[in-house]
Amino acid sequence: RPFSALAWLRAFLQEELAPYPGRTAMVARMTLAATLIMIIGMTFRIPYTWQGAVYALIVSRENTRATLKSAATIFLVTGIGAIYFLTTVRLVINVPALHFLWVIGTCFLAFYAVSALTNYTAAVAFVNLNALAVPLWDRHVPAEVNVEDTLWLCLAVLVAVVVTGAVELAFLRARPGEALRPIEILFD
Repeated sequence: RPFSALAWLRAFLQEELAPYPGRTAMVARMTLAATLIMIIGMTFRIPYTWQGAVYALIVSRENTRATLKSAATIFLVTGIGAIYFLTTVRLVINVPALHFLWVIGTCFLAFYAVSALTNYTAAVAFVNLNALAVPLWDRHVPAEVNVEDTLWLCLAVLVAVVVTGAVELAFLRARPGEALRPIEILFD
C-alpha cells in the first residue's frame, strides 16, 4: 500500500513538473518579480513585503493579458478591502462584543466570497487581506498603529502588483506576435 502511494506521488510530480512551452520564461518572470519586490521592500523598509513576494507568484500567469488582468483584479480588491476594513472597524473597535461580531462577520464574508465569486483571484486576494488584517485589529495597541499596519499591508500588495505587471510588460517585447491593448485587459 505505501508503495502505491509513493508511485502515485512520483507520477503526479512528473506530470506537474513536466516542461511545456513558455514555462521557463514564466518562472524567470516570477522569480525576477519576487526578487525586485523584496529589494524594494528591504530598501524602503516596507513591512509585510513577504506578502508582496507571495503575490508575485499569485499574479503571474502564462501570458501578458492574463497577468495584467490578474494584477488589475488584485489591485482593485485590495483597495476595496482596505476601504472595507478602515471604515467598518472604526464602528466596532471600542465595543468588544461588536468587535467580536465584526470578526465573525468578516470571516463569514471572506468564506462566502470564496464560494460565491466566479473570479477566484479576487476571492483569494480578499481572503489573504482578511487573514492578515483581522489579527492586526485584535492587538492591544493604539488604533493609529493598526491603521498604519493595514495601510502598510495594502502598500506591500500594491507594490507587488505594480512590479509584477511591469516585469510582465518588460518581457512582452521578448514574445513577438502578442498584441496588447490596455482596454481589452480590463474588459476582456
